[in-house]
Amino acid sequence: MLRVLAEASCLVDARREAGIGRYAALLLDAMRQVEGVSVEPVVPARPPRSESRPGRWLHAQRPVVTRAWRERPALVHGLGGEPVFGWPASRQVVTLHDVELWRSGAVSGGAVRRAGLGVFARLISGGVHRCAALLAISEVVAAEVVELLGVPRGRVHVVPHGVPPGFTATPDARDDELRAACGVSAADGPYLMWTGSLRVHDPRKAVEVLIEAVAGLGPRAIRLVMAGAPGAQTRRVAALARRSQLHVVLPGHVSDEALAALLRGAACAVVPSLDEGFGLPALEAMACGTPVVATRAGNLPALIGDAGVLVEAGSAEALREGMTSVLGDAALASRLSAAGVARAAQFSWRRTAEMTADVYRQVAGR
Repeated sequence: MLRVLAEASCLVDARREAGIGRYAALLLDAMRQVEGVSVEPVVPARPPRSESRPGRWLHAQRPVVTRAWRERPALVHGLGGEPVFGWPASRQVVTLHDVELWRSGAVSGGAVRRAGLGVFARLISGGVHRCAALLAISEVVAAEVVELLGVPRGRVHVVPHGVPPGFTATPDARDDELRAACGVSAADGPYLMWTGSLRVHDPRKAVEVLIEAVAGLGPRAIRLVMAGAPGAQTRRVAALARRSQLHVVLPGHVSDEALAALLRGAACAVVPSLDEGFGLPALEAMACGTPVVATRAGNLPALIGDAGVLVEAGSAEALREGMTSVLGDAALASRLSAAGVARAAQFSWRRTAEMTADVYRQVAGR
């Protein structure tokens, strides 16, 4: 049995309800079905005092290093994007979800925060370079890792996300009940769907562009449902919606069962991002048979292909035209729904787990 310890602090900090937390939870669950490999998560006993990236990383080190030296696993896997210090890099695998930490000008905030993250980025990059293998969630991220970090391409393995259980186009008997519990009633007519974290402002998600685009539909404007972990960004979005006189429903973080129900009931799912390392919200929408309008940003074009409407990133006008084309053409919406289901069928968390295990075996066999 190949034993792996997974540094999974993202399951107990603010990332647990965001994309990285979903990745960790779904991968760990799928790894239980892989023969010959045992992956055990290591999480701190309590959340970190600081939700800064360096603060979270420091908080996670002691429990995983202590357990690794006590149990001597074959490998340690950093699920959240950072290596473990104090454990041999030659016995580590790290999943890189993006390269924002190292991208010039990508870090926002005051001078002190930028300086602190710059030091952290330099510290982490040394560990990343020495790791036995890196998992990139898409070809786009893999190319950026090679270009920005100078890692040899042969050490970067592309392992995409999958479709979570329950995200299907087949209606469930509880769909109406689950949607109603989220404040979305069928009696109020059609709605658009966006999913993601609303804890803090992330310029890459371009929610301002989305709200401007939907508000610009004028008399044809329909509800916009934005499901995601609540926080300061929730209040900001609510204020923007009030100023735009737009009906926005903010149910907060919802279960996967409720999210699938919301997607199945939506007239269209919208992904207005300026960048996406993978695009799990788009994949989940396609799996549920929801027509998708997304930007030509990051991995979205490669993920969606011709199963959705792709528009220029950062343009509210282009996004509005894309939504209008789907909302006003039943035949197009039907075609995109079928194409999305077929496209999503190519992705599964079981496949993700098997690909991850293959990397483990390659590294452990050296």
